[in-house]
Amino acid sequence: MGKRGILVLVLSLAGGPVSFAHTHVAPVEFIREAASVDLHSVPMSHWEEWRVEHFLAYMFPVRELRRVAFEKNRDLTFWPASRSVKYAVVEQQGYQFVLVNYRAKWQAANSGTAMISLLAIYRIERGGPNQVWRSRPWLATYRDAHFLTAKSGWRNVVFYQEGGNAGEFGLASVFTFYNKPAGLLLHDLTPTIPWLRAEARFPFRPLYGEEISMRRNAARELILRTHDEAFNLSMSQRVRPSRSWLFSRARDRFEPLPVFSDATERK
Repeated sequence: MGKRGILVLVLSLAGGPVSFAHTHVAPVEFIREAASVDLHSVPMSHWEEWRVEHFLAYMFPVRELRRVAFEKNRDLTFWPASRSVKYAVVEQQGYQFVLVNYRAKWQAANSGTAMISLLAIYRIERGGPNQVWRSRPWLATYRDAHFLTAKSGWRNVVFYQEGGNAGEFGLASVFTFYNKPAGLLLHDLTPTIPWLRAEARFPFRPLYGEEISMRRNAARELILRTHDEAFNLSMSQRVRPSRSWLFSRARDRFEPLPVFSDATERK
């Protein structure tokens, strides 16, 4: 009995400070996105949503995000000022997958900030969500980020974007994933603009542009589009080249379409 009492006392003392420390962590804000260009969302009950969000709050990678934040600024507070999770649920290969964007923001005494992101994918199994892929954390460049998906046959084409809304430049990546027994196999589909590259710590090859979007055209083909800014010396005007790519299922890639330009500012 004496040994058991000592064991219980030690466990209680060990658990006390941990639970007290967690009170310093900002609560997690959850946003579930419909995330489909076809306006289709995977049906989930309130109980299922609560279960997924409860799990994601428990799995929130504060330590990994903090490590990258402190690389940028050693004056940051130990606990993040805010935490958020944007997630989308998709169906593929007989499973439901949860696409997750973890994000935490740190404040500093010198008024500096650091916003760190991390992407993860979970496969919902009988016992609950199981992590099958996770990116490295990176310093987020833009405040807003979201997912968008489109079905191509049996798989999902996933579009992840930071910024890039109306009148704003941003970063985006496009990828697909395949279910494997030990995890996922990811395939980066992001096209590039030859003379415009982004030097950013991003989980996939980043596409940099203005008003980046992925949608279907009238023929139900999947189109990726973005705008750029350039100055035409011969016409003495600023133009906005529109870059578009068509997704080819046969070649498993986005292929470039003709470039169109609109004059936006005349000298």
